[in-house]
Amino acid sequence: MIYDASSYGAILNNEFDDVFSSSNSCAVVDHLGGFNINTENEMLDAILSVNNDIIIHVEYILHETVYGNNTRFYNETPLYRHFHGYNVHPRIEFDNFLCSFNGSAHVSRQLLSSIINKFGYFNPVYCSKNFAYSNGFISEQLRHLDLTTNEIQLYSKFFIDNSEFNDTIYSFGHVRYDHARNIYNLEDKLTKSFVHIVSETMATSYCPSVSEKFLYSIVTRGLFVAYAQPNWHAHIEQYYGFKLYDTIFDYRFDKIKNPVKRLVALMEMISKFSHLSIDDWNDLYLMEQDNIEYNYDHYFSKRYLDVLKQHE
Repeated sequence: MIYDASSYGAILNNEFDDVFSSSNSCAVVDHLGGFNINTENEMLDAILSVNNDIIIHVEYILHETVYGNNTRFYNETPLYRHFHGYNVHPRIEFDNFLCSFNGSAHVSRQLLSSIINKFGYFNPVYCSKNFAYSNGFISEQLRHLDLTTNEIQLYSKFFIDNSEFNDTIYSFGHVRYDHARNIYNLEDKLTKSFVHIVSETMATSYCPSVSEKFLYSIVTRGLFVAYAQPNWHAHIEQYYGFKLYDTIFDYRFDKIKNPVKRLVALMEMISKFSHLSIDDWNDLYLMEQDNIEYNYDHYFSKRYLDVLKQHE
Protein backbone atom coordinates (compact mmCIF):
# COMPACT_ATOMS: atom_id res chain seq x y z
CA MET A 1 0.00 0.00 0.00
CA ILE A 2 1.35 3.45 -0.95
CA TYR A 3 0.63 6.59 1.05
CA ASP A 4 1.17 9.98 -0.52
CA ALA A 5 1.55 13.43 1.00
CA SER A 6 -2.20 13.79 1.52
CA SER A 7 -2.08 10.89 4.00
CA TYR A 8 0.50 12.46 6.33
CA GLY A 9 -2.08 13.90 8.68
CA ALA A 10 -4.05 10.67 8.74
CA ILE A 11 -0.94 8.66 9.57
CA LEU A 12 0.12 11.04 12.32
CA ASN A 13 -3.44 10.92 13.71
CA ASN A 14 -3.28 7.12 13.92
CA GLU A 15 -6.01 6.54 11.36
CA PHE A 16 -4.02 3.72 9.70
CA ASP A 17 -2.81 1.95 12.83
CA ASP A 18 -4.80 -1.20 12.07
CA VAL A 19 -3.33 -1.36 8.56
CA PHE A 20 0.25 -0.91 9.72
CA SER A 21 -0.04 -3.34 12.61
CA SER A 22 -1.05 -6.16 10.26
CA SER A 23 1.27 -5.32 7.33
CA ASN A 24 4.77 -6.58 6.58
CA SER A 25 5.56 -3.56 4.44
CA CYS A 26 4.24 -0.27 3.10
CA ALA A 27 5.45 2.53 0.83
CA VAL A 28 5.38 6.28 1.42
CA VAL A 29 6.10 9.01 -1.11
CA ASP A 30 7.30 12.60 -1.23
CA HIS A 31 9.52 14.32 1.37
CA LEU A 32 7.80 12.72 4.42
CA GLY A 33 7.71 16.07 6.19
CA GLY A 34 11.50 16.22 6.53
CA PHE A 35 14.02 14.97 9.10
CA ASN A 36 15.10 16.88 12.19
CA ILE A 37 18.68 17.50 13.32
CA ASN A 38 18.77 14.04 14.90
CA THR A 39 17.65 12.56 11.54
CA GLU A 40 14.31 11.60 13.05
CA ASN A 41 11.13 11.68 10.99
CA GLU A 42 7.73 12.11 12.59
CA MET A 43 5.89 10.09 9.97
CA LEU A 44 8.25 7.11 10.05
CA ASP A 45 8.23 7.18 13.84
CA ALA A 46 4.41 7.06 13.84
CA ILE A 47 4.40 3.98 11.61
CA LEU A 48 7.13 2.22 13.59
CA SER A 49 5.38 2.94 16.88
CA VAL A 50 2.58 0.69 15.63
CA ASN A 51 4.76 -2.01 14.09
CA ASN A 52 8.49 -1.95 14.70
CA ASP A 53 9.07 -4.86 12.28
CA ILE A 54 7.44 -3.28 9.23
CA ILE A 55 9.57 -2.48 6.17
CA ILE A 56 8.87 1.02 4.85
CA HIS A 57 9.74 1.69 1.21
CA VAL A 58 10.70 5.32 0.59
CA GLU A 59 11.47 7.32 -2.56
CA TYR A 60 14.80 8.61 -1.30
CA ILE A 61 18.01 6.85 -0.39
CA LEU A 62 18.55 7.14 3.35
CA HIS A 63 21.92 6.54 4.98
CA GLU A 64 22.09 3.17 6.72
CA THR A 65 22.20 4.94 10.09
CA VAL A 66 18.78 6.52 9.37
CA TYR A 67 16.07 3.91 10.01
CA GLY A 68 18.43 1.46 8.33
CA ASN A 69 16.70 -1.71 9.50
CA ASN A 70 13.22 -0.54 8.59
CA THR A 71 13.50 1.41 5.32
CA ARG A 72 14.20 0.41 1.74
CA PHE A 73 14.67 2.61 -1.30
CA TYR A 74 12.34 2.10 -4.24
CA ASN A 75 12.27 3.89 -7.59
CA GLU A 76 8.90 3.02 -9.08
CA THR A 77 7.49 6.52 -9.46
CA PRO A 78 8.27 8.59 -12.59
CA LEU A 79 9.67 11.46 -10.51
CA TYR A 80 12.75 12.01 -12.66
CA ARG A 81 11.21 11.17 -16.04
CA HIS A 82 9.39 14.41 -16.75
CA PHE A 83 11.99 15.61 -19.25
CA HIS A 84 12.82 12.43 -21.16
CA GLY A 85 11.07 13.87 -24.21
CA TYR A 86 12.71 17.29 -23.97
CA ASN A 87 15.94 17.35 -25.93
CA VAL A 88 16.16 20.72 -27.72
CA HIS A 89 16.75 23.86 -25.69
CA PRO A 90 17.45 27.50 -26.59
CA ARG A 91 21.01 28.59 -27.22
CA ILE A 92 23.14 29.32 -24.15
CA GLU A 93 23.41 33.11 -24.23
CA PHE A 94 24.05 34.75 -20.88
CA ASP A 95 22.63 38.15 -20.03
CA ASN A 96 21.75 37.54 -16.37
CA PHE A 97 23.66 36.32 -13.34
CA LEU A 98 21.21 34.16 -11.41
CA CYS A 99 17.82 32.51 -11.74
CA SER A 100 15.80 30.69 -9.09
CA PHE A 101 12.22 29.39 -9.09
CA ASN A 102 10.30 29.22 -5.84
CA GLY A 103 6.88 27.63 -6.04
CA SER A 104 5.26 26.59 -2.78
CA ALA A 105 5.81 28.65 0.36
CA HIS A 106 7.97 26.34 2.45
CA VAL A 107 10.15 28.24 4.91
CA SER A 108 13.33 27.28 3.06
CA ARG A 109 12.02 28.94 -0.11
CA GLN A 110 11.12 32.04 1.84
CA LEU A 111 14.65 32.14 3.21
CA LEU A 112 16.16 31.58 -0.22
CA SER A 113 14.13 34.24 -2.00
CA SER A 114 14.79 36.69 0.85
CA ILE A 115 18.55 36.27 0.77
CA ILE A 116 18.70 36.42 -3.03
CA ASN A 117 16.87 39.74 -2.81
CA LYS A 118 19.06 41.01 0.05
CA PHE A 119 22.18 40.25 -2.01
CA GLY A 120 20.67 42.22 -4.90
CA TYR A 121 20.33 39.26 -7.27
CA PHE A 122 16.54 38.86 -7.40
CA ASN A 123 15.62 39.89 -10.93
CA PRO A 124 11.83 39.33 -11.34
CA VAL A 125 12.36 38.48 -14.99
CA TYR A 126 14.49 35.50 -13.97
CA CYS A 127 13.44 34.71 -10.40
CA SER A 128 10.03 33.75 -9.06
CA LYS A 129 8.41 33.83 -5.64
CA ASN A 130 4.87 32.51 -5.81
CA PHE A 131 3.98 33.52 -2.26
CA ALA A 132 4.06 36.45 0.13
CA TYR A 133 5.24 36.57 3.74
CA SER A 134 6.25 39.06 6.39
CA ASN A 135 9.57 40.02 7.98
CA GLY A 136 8.03 38.92 11.24
CA PHE A 137 7.51 35.43 9.88
CA ILE A 138 11.16 35.20 8.77
CA SER A 139 12.33 36.38 12.20
CA GLU A 140 10.14 33.77 13.87
CA GLN A 141 11.48 30.97 11.68
CA LEU A 142 15.09 31.87 12.44
CA ARG A 143 14.32 31.24 16.10
CA HIS A 144 13.41 27.65 15.26
CA LEU A 145 16.46 26.75 13.19
CA ASP A 146 19.04 25.80 15.82
CA LEU A 147 20.73 29.18 16.13
CA THR A 148 21.96 30.98 19.24
CA THR A 149 20.55 34.38 20.14
CA ASN A 150 23.64 36.12 18.80
CA GLU A 151 23.52 34.07 15.60
CA ILE A 152 19.87 34.98 15.04
CA GLN A 153 20.78 38.65 15.35
CA LEU A 154 23.68 38.18 12.94
CA TYR A 155 21.98 36.08 10.28
CA SER A 156 18.76 38.09 10.27
CA LYS A 157 20.76 40.81 8.48
CA PHE A 158 20.92 38.53 5.44
CA PHE A 159 17.15 38.00 5.24
CA ILE A 160 15.19 40.91 6.69
CA ASP A 161 14.29 43.64 4.20
CA ASN A 162 12.28 46.77 4.91
CA SER A 163 11.05 47.03 1.33
CA GLU A 164 7.83 45.53 -0.02
CA PHE A 165 9.67 42.55 -1.52
CA ASN A 166 8.41 39.95 0.97
CA ASP A 167 4.80 41.07 0.50
CA THR A 168 4.97 40.83 -3.29
CA ILE A 169 4.35 37.76 -5.46
CA TYR A 170 6.60 37.36 -8.50
CA SER A 171 5.33 34.69 -10.87
CA PHE A 172 5.55 33.68 -14.52
CA GLY A 173 3.37 30.83 -15.69
CA HIS A 174 4.18 28.40 -12.89
CA VAL A 175 2.10 25.22 -13.02
CA ARG A 176 2.71 23.18 -9.89
CA TYR A 177 3.81 19.58 -10.56
CA ASP A 178 3.55 20.00 -14.36
CA HIS A 179 7.27 19.90 -15.00
CA ALA A 180 6.96 18.75 -18.61
CA ARG A 181 5.11 22.02 -19.29
CA ASN A 182 7.11 24.25 -16.93
CA ILE A 183 10.37 23.54 -18.71
CA TYR A 184 9.05 25.50 -21.69
CA ASN A 185 8.12 28.40 -19.41
CA LEU A 186 11.59 28.44 -17.87
CA GLU A 187 13.99 27.39 -20.64
CA ASP A 188 14.83 30.94 -21.73
CA LYS A 189 15.47 32.03 -18.15
CA LEU A 190 17.73 29.03 -17.56
CA THR A 191 19.77 29.38 -20.75
CA LYS A 192 20.29 33.13 -20.26
CA SER A 193 21.42 32.88 -16.62
CA PHE A 194 24.95 32.03 -15.55
CA VAL A 195 23.80 29.96 -12.56
CA HIS A 196 20.54 28.43 -11.41
CA ILE A 197 20.02 28.17 -7.65
CA VAL A 198 17.83 25.11 -7.32
CA SER A 199 15.20 25.62 -4.64
CA GLU A 200 14.95 22.06 -3.35
CA THR A 201 11.96 20.83 -1.37
CA MET A 202 12.34 21.31 2.39
CA ALA A 203 15.95 22.47 2.49
CA THR A 204 15.60 22.82 6.27
CA SER A 205 15.46 19.02 6.58
CA TYR A 206 18.63 17.17 7.56
CA CYS A 207 18.58 14.22 5.12
CA PRO A 208 19.04 14.60 1.35
CA SER A 209 15.85 14.19 -0.67
CA VAL A 210 16.33 14.68 -4.39
CA SER A 211 13.45 15.93 -6.51
CA GLU A 212 13.34 16.68 -10.24
CA LYS A 213 14.19 20.37 -9.80
CA PHE A 214 17.92 20.19 -10.59
CA LEU A 215 17.08 18.48 -13.88
CA TYR A 216 15.76 21.76 -15.27
CA SER A 217 19.42 22.76 -15.54
CA ILE A 218 20.67 19.36 -16.66
CA VAL A 219 18.36 19.27 -19.70
CA THR A 220 19.13 22.87 -20.68
CA ARG A 221 22.88 22.36 -20.24
CA GLY A 222 23.16 24.89 -17.43
CA LEU A 223 25.24 25.40 -14.31
CA PHE A 224 23.45 24.97 -11.00
CA VAL A 225 23.92 24.75 -7.26
CA ALA A 226 21.14 23.79 -4.90
CA TYR A 227 19.82 25.13 -1.65
CA ALA A 228 18.99 21.72 -0.33
CA GLN A 229 19.68 19.46 2.63
CA PRO A 230 23.24 18.90 3.90
CA ASN A 231 25.36 16.68 1.62
CA TRP A 232 22.76 16.91 -1.17
CA HIS A 233 25.38 17.56 -3.86
CA ALA A 234 27.55 14.67 -2.68
CA HIS A 235 24.38 12.57 -2.69
CA ILE A 236 23.48 13.16 -6.36
CA GLU A 237 27.08 12.37 -7.28
CA GLN A 238 27.26 9.12 -5.29
CA TYR A 239 23.77 7.71 -5.78
CA TYR A 240 22.68 9.19 -9.12
CA GLY A 241 26.00 9.39 -10.92
CA PHE A 242 25.85 13.06 -11.90
CA LYS A 243 29.06 15.09 -11.89
CA LEU A 244 29.53 18.24 -9.86
CA TYR A 245 30.88 21.46 -11.34
CA ASP A 246 33.77 21.54 -8.91
CA THR A 247 36.25 23.22 -11.23
CA ILE A 248 34.54 26.53 -10.55
CA PHE A 249 32.19 25.94 -7.60
CA ASP A 250 33.37 25.29 -4.04
CA TYR A 251 30.99 22.79 -2.44
CA ARG A 252 32.20 23.13 1.13
CA PHE A 253 28.86 24.77 1.95
CA ASP A 254 27.20 21.41 1.19
CA LYS A 255 28.63 19.89 4.38
CA ILE A 256 27.22 22.56 6.72
CA LYS A 257 24.36 21.05 8.70
CA ASN A 258 22.55 24.17 9.84
CA PRO A 259 20.19 25.31 7.03
CA VAL A 260 20.71 29.04 7.63
CA LYS A 261 24.51 28.85 7.82
CA ARG A 262 24.56 26.58 4.76
CA LEU A 263 22.48 29.05 2.75
CA VAL A 264 24.64 32.03 3.71
CA ALA A 265 27.78 30.06 2.79
CA LEU A 266 26.25 29.11 -0.57
CA MET A 267 25.48 32.76 -1.34
CA GLU A 268 28.96 33.83 -0.29
CA MET A 269 30.43 31.20 -2.61
CA ILE A 270 28.53 32.24 -5.74
CA SER A 271 28.73 35.99 -5.04
CA LYS A 272 32.29 36.15 -6.31
CA PHE A 273 30.96 35.47 -9.81
CA SER A 274 28.29 38.17 -9.75
CA HIS A 275 30.43 41.11 -10.90
CA LEU A 276 32.23 39.28 -13.67
CA SER A 277 31.58 40.13 -17.30
CA ILE A 278 29.47 38.05 -19.66
CA ASP A 279 32.69 37.01 -21.40
CA ASP A 280 34.02 35.80 -18.06
CA TRP A 281 30.84 33.80 -17.44
CA ASN A 282 31.19 32.21 -20.86
CA ASP A 283 34.79 31.27 -20.15
CA LEU A 284 33.83 29.69 -16.81
CA TYR A 285 30.98 27.82 -18.47
CA LEU A 286 33.40 26.38 -21.01
CA MET A 287 35.64 25.19 -18.18
CA GLU A 288 32.77 22.94 -17.04
CA GLN A 289 31.49 21.98 -20.49
CA ASP A 290 32.75 18.38 -20.31
CA ASN A 291 30.84 17.80 -17.07
CA ILE A 292 27.79 19.62 -18.44
CA GLU A 293 27.74 17.35 -21.49
CA TYR A 294 28.33 14.30 -19.34
CA ASN A 295 25.34 15.13 -17.13
CA TYR A 296 23.14 15.86 -20.15
CA ASP A 297 23.99 12.50 -21.70
CA HIS A 298 23.79 10.71 -18.34
CA TYR A 299 20.19 11.85 -17.98
CA PHE A 300 18.93 11.29 -21.53
CA SER A 301 20.68 7.92 -21.85
CA LYS A 302 18.87 6.99 -18.60
CA ARG A 303 22.11 5.72 -17.10
CA TYR A 304 21.14 7.56 -13.92
CA LEU A 305 18.34 5.00 -13.51
CA ASP A 306 20.90 2.20 -13.71
CA VAL A 307 22.92 3.87 -10.96
CA LEU A 308 19.81 4.23 -8.79
CA LYS A 309 18.92 0.56 -9.27
CA GLN A 310 22.18 -0.41 -7.60
CA HIS A 311 20.80 1.02 -4.36
CA GLU A 312 17.34 -0.55 -4.38
